[in-house]
Amino acid sequence: MPGPATAATLAAVRRAWDHGDTVRVVSYRPGAADLTVPVAGALAGRRLEQVRKHYGQPPAAVLVVQAGAPFSDVRPPQQLVTATGLAIALRRFRRATLVVGEDPGVLASSLWVLAEAAGECVVGSEEAGRELHDRYRVPLRAISVEETEPFPPLAPGVEPSTAGLYRPGAARGLTVVEQPGGTVAERFRSRARSSRTRLLARLRVR
Repeated sequence: MPGPATAATLAAVRRAWDHGDTVRVVSYRPGAADLTVPVAGALAGRRLEQVRKHYGQPPAAVLVVQAGAPFSDVRPPQQLVTATGLAIALRRFRRATLVVGEDPGVLASSLWVLAEAAGECVVGSEEAGRELHDRYRVPLRAISVEETEPFPPLAPGVEPSTAGLYRPGAARGLTVVEQPGGTVAERFRSRARSSRTRLLARLRVR
């Protein structure tokens, strides 16, 4: 999806390539990523750990934070569960980096927990770094600025602040949903089993 978070993800991949690292991209939605895993919500930490094992326990991880992911449920208790699980999973890597592609709009404590676990937070501008420090209390020593290019590239004369999803707050109306897993046939059989269970339950009540 076009927007600041995608631009931040591409920039992180390019930086890793520049250092000669092998990169595996995992996305919470189907697309061009190597693997699709919904590392979001209350099970985000568990899923990140599964990804780590799937790839043979790589030494480093980069987690991109945006509106709706990984904090797909913004209720305070769910936020803290998501943050705690991810923090535990991130500490299992020798090096972890948090890339804040856009303001996630969560509790300060939720993002702070992730920042502490990662130890390094990357933002795309000095202004974003100041906001990260002022709003989420992330230490300045942990924040680094890496300029990112808009994705897709903007037309000549168009500024990011007024260009579609780059407009501040433009992503607030977007909703992150978890895609069903398995094949179509498996999902059909699952729905059939659920329907049969509900029917039997109603018959027993009568």
